Amino acid sequence: MVSKKLSHELLNLDIDEGVRIESTKNTKKKMFINKRTPGFFVLEICSDLTDMSEIRFYRDIKHIHKLIDDIFGREYSVTIY
Repeated sequence: MVSKKLSHELLNLDIDEGVRIESTKNTKKKMFINKRTPGFFVLEICSDLTDMSEIRFYRDIKHIHKLIDDIFGREYSVTIY
């Protein structure tokens, strides 16, 4: 479950800020989240195993919560930049 603190950070992101989420498991996965106007979130999902990334756009933070849970489970670290 995505923490309330992370939800708060995502909702209050400025356009020049972002969030990096990294897996703490052996297989390294990363997600970068930025906010665009008007209220869209841009997610880049990267995997060190495939050297590929995927870009997704979301407006509803509930979908971002589900995606984070699906990809990382409970084992991830969060950095605000």
